[in-house]
Amino acid sequence: MIFIDDREGSKELADLVTDGILTRLEFGDAFFTGCGPDGDVDIGVERKTVGDLINSISTGRLSGHQIPGLIKTYYKVYLIVEGVNRAHPANGELEILKGSKWRNLDRGGRVFSYHAMWGYLNTLEIMTGVIVRSTDSIKATATMIESMYRWWQKAWKSHKGHLQMHKEGPPTALMRVGKPSLIRRIAAELPHIGWQRSLDVEKKFGSVEEMVMAGEEDWTSIEGIGKATAKQVMEALR
Repeated sequence: MIFIDDREGSKELADLVTDGILTRLEFGDAFFTGCGPDGDVDIGVERKTVGDLINSISTGRLSGHQIPGLIKTYYKVYLIVEGVNRAHPANGELEILKGSKWRNLDRGGRVFSYHAMWGYLNTLEIMTGVIVRSTDSIKATATMIESMYRWWQKAWKSHKGHLQMHKEGPPTALMRVGKPSLIRRIAAELPHIGWQRSLDVEKKFGSVEEMVMAGEEDWTSIEGIGKATAKQVMEALR
């Protein structure tokens, strides 16, 4: 279930999000529970149109009240910036698309630049850990919230896309974050081991020498490795 704040500016999402439930949230426009590394965690979503974002930056409400409250309340926080925007080709002023025309955002005589807004958002993301996303419409925002919800419903250890060991290949090849150990790099090349199971091999053996000299009983004590695989692995190593 995805819980949606029942106030103006938030409740419009309820009809666009599958299984959206209206409720009163102290912080955020939406939240849901997902699977964290050690159990269930709450994920908060703050939605702001570009105009709302500029207003909240100008008043200090975003940095001074909303972001601290969101971070304190939720395990992870997403900030979705909604609306088509650009830098004016001549002066770099922030413009939003209204209908078929581009218009700048004048707030109390203050004109924001495109780079200032996105620089602020980048600082927010890097310094506070808030994850910034952008969409072009409320429907796209609803779709993004549902996509994030689905990701967080998967078991934490089932997210493996970042674990692929880098090899020479096409540009689309994924890379594991962090340099893998020598034990793991060797284990990943062994028969029927592969990259994911190589992590269990790495945990089992303290060195390459220990792995090479290990007997059948050592190998079969690793989950998913039977006698046939153990025999092939030992032959390959020796």
